[in-house]
Amino acid sequence: MATSPCSSSGVSSASSAGLGAEAALEIRTRSVEQTLVPLVSQITTLINHKDKPKRSDKTLQAIQRVGQAVNLAVGRFVTVGEAIANENRELKEEMSIACIEAKRAGETIAQLTDVTNLDHPESDGRITIFTDKTGVVKAARLLLSSVTKVLVLADRIVIKQILASRNKVLATMEQLEKVSSFQEFVQIFSQFGNEMVEFAHLTGDRQNDLKDEKKKARMAAARAVLEKCTMMLLTASKTCLRHPDCESAGLNKEGVFHRMRLALEQVIEIVTDSRPSGENEMAAISIYTSIKEFKNKVDGLRENLYFLSKENLSTMLELILEHTEDFTDSAYTSHEHRERILEQSKQAKMELEQLVSVWMQAQSQKTKDIAEDLEVAILKTCQCMNELKRELHHAATSLAADLLRYHADHMVLKALKITGVEGNLEAVAEYTCKLSEQKEQLVETCRLLRHVSGTEPLEITCIHAEDTFQVTGPQIISAAETLTLHPSSKIAKENLDVFCEAWESQMSEMSMLLREINDVFEGRRGEKRAYLSLPRPGVSFVGCYFFVVVHLLITN
Repeated sequence: MATSPCSSSGVSSASSAGLGAEAALEIRTRSVEQTLVPLVSQITTLINHKDKPKRSDKTLQAIQRVGQAVNLAVGRFVTVGEAIANENRELKEEMSIACIEAKRAGETIAQLTDVTNLDHPESDGRITIFTDKTGVVKAARLLLSSVTKVLVLADRIVIKQILASRNKVLATMEQLEKVSSFQEFVQIFSQFGNEMVEFAHLTGDRQNDLKDEKKKARMAAARAVLEKCTMMLLTASKTCLRHPDCESAGLNKEGVFHRMRLALEQVIEIVTDSRPSGENEMAAISIYTSIKEFKNKVDGLRENLYFLSKENLSTMLELILEHTEDFTDSAYTSHEHRERILEQSKQAKMELEQLVSVWMQAQSQKTKDIAEDLEVAILKTCQCMNELKRELHHAATSLAADLLRYHADHMVLKALKITGVEGNLEAVAEYTCKLSEQKEQLVETCRLLRHVSGTEPLEITCIHAEDTFQVTGPQIISAAETLTLHPSSKIAKENLDVFCEAWESQMSEMSMLLREINDVFEGRRGEKRAYLSLPRPGVSFVGCYFFVVVHLLITN
């Protein structure tokens, strides 16, 4: 596994004391990290004491107390670890070895810190924390390593539970797809709901526990899909049972099942830290990220004129300007914004050319004037990139705000519902075309917002919004076609309502997302603040499920 430095100050202090316990193990969850903090704190106290020249009785007593406390805590910890090993055969060998190592290290630390009864701790002939300078460091390193390993192994059990829960959900979904009677569907759906509630609990806890904000955002997006698709699965399946020969109803149902399977797989990818077929974790880097990296490189010239080549810097700018074509080539970008972006891009090229010219001179001429010219060129280049970033931000957010205002009344959805009930095929075809156009606008806008989102969690939320519009649009169209073919069908009407509500909900979330992107840009949001546009971890699915079950019983 790759190394992952802990963010906690307590665990970080272990590294500064020479205790790289996590060097061979990746700590992915806050619970594992926080469990290590008290142990690291106590061990760091011991490491720091061993080098102090004055040792009063009070100091010796404190050292011994800490050593005993560490040993007692490790003893309790090992007992739990051994119980876990006995209950999980596949982890027993690894867990038992780690527990033995932890116990041995804890006992060694207790022996080395047993110093209160010694008159002269350094000359009594016994090996102690004062006579064996490296012994306590070695014991501490072994202790942290073994305890971390036990925690990471125990975490595998949580992953195993989530995998088992996912497998149960998938198996029941397969049964739901094949049912041919409503009575059988109600019975299996009840089982499916219970399994989904369990999965929601497990994954909600895992989402809260993840350290990586990007993974946490991806988990939130996948869980939101599963929650919203539950009602869709119900009405789409009921519509298929009521109208088994209707092709559009079948397509509608297939779309829901397919999306739920993809969401389940995304959860498992995050939980197991794996990606199928070597896929990249993220699409192309956003413009904001590229500009930030470019400016960092330019700023670095103040400290070192030789740490990168002019070709490297030019390539970085070319990549940024290539990404700006997503804005200038978009049919939805206004003429004014397009012109300003092109002008700012041209200016960025000129500023870089000037910077490179002065930079090359500075490498050969160490004069005060050249140093001042370089500073001016660096400032002007960075300022130009800031202006480009501002233009891109205004282009994307203005487009999003205009779209949200224009479609706030959801007139197309309302028209589809009315014409569907009337069985008006021609009118429904007209409004499905309008919905497809609206979908393309929203998808394009989400792509542009991703470029200017400012943080990784918001970037992932933009991708989630784009995917939702991309998928939900065709599902609304197939639901509307079904209703048009069966205008007196209550379940077909209800099915269309459910998909329209999902669309309206995503529009509302997009409005919240836009506010948060503006907050980040204007500096009104800290990195650690929760994002309202991201679904909250927890058990909101439980309420959704029970609503569905009650609805199922009442309507049939």
